[in-house]
Amino acid sequence: MHYYKATIQYDGTGYAGFQWQKDIPSIQNDFNLAIQKIIEGKVTTMGASRTDTGVHAMEQLVKITSQNTIDCTTFTNSINQLLPAQIRCLNVMPCSGNFKPASDPLSKEYRYYFTNKRNVTLEERRFISNFSLPLNVDSMIICVREILGTQNFQNFCYAGSNVKSTIREITVCELTEINPHSVFSDSELFLLPTELIHCYQLKIEGNGFLKQMIRHIMSALWMVGSGKLTPKEFLHLLHGPKKEKRIWKVAAPNGLFLHEIKYNEVSPS
Repeated sequence: MHYYKATIQYDGTGYAGFQWQKDIPSIQNDFNLAIQKIIEGKVTTMGASRTDTGVHAMEQLVKITSQNTIDCTTFTNSINQLLPAQIRCLNVMPCSGNFKPASDPLSKEYRYYFTNKRNVTLEERRFISNFSLPLNVDSMIICVREILGTQNFQNFCYAGSNVKSTIREITVCELTEINPHSVFSDSELFLLPTELIHCYQLKIEGNGFLKQMIRHIMSALWMVGSGKLTPKEFLHLLHGPKKEKRIWKVAAPNGLFLHEIKYNEVSPS
């Protein structure tokens, strides 16, 4: 067998996440269908991150296992002609058969983008979420700083998560104001209205994430910013016992991007 790693980018709107699901639109399914049209023999794929319904990716890594060899340049050009407009293959290169894209990463970086306006257009909402109530960003930043380090995120994940541990290490967590065009200007997929020159960015990097973890954190931060939750109450949820019910609705997926996956330099090769 021959092994390759492909870096892909996608607009997750209308997809039920990355991972293949029977009779449900997924990024992996459309990627596999395109591969089958250009490569003969048995081919399988494995992604580095599942990403949830509606979540986007600036950089998702996919391991391709093929019965036959692949010419990487020809493959990249050919598959981009066959993929739906919402998915782009950025590059393909050989990798080790031992490479495990989901378990080998040193860290993953996600970013959540949102505006704080009374009204937004459909164009603005495709890749950037919106919270329409006034926000005290300083209070939110107090909480953001406390997320750093090794924490138990049992109160900030999908209630039905079935995992061995809800403890994760967060190495970067920042809430800043940015011009979103500075992030998306080099991508042909993520086109924003010209007049949209300001939004907030929650940047978070860690050794792993629970299902819907970042979107629950975002919702809780909005509650802090809007005065419905105090920073002290937020910290009690972060450091205290498990609560049976969430006191917020999970933030919408449209603002969330898998931004980058970092590996040990020798791992993928």
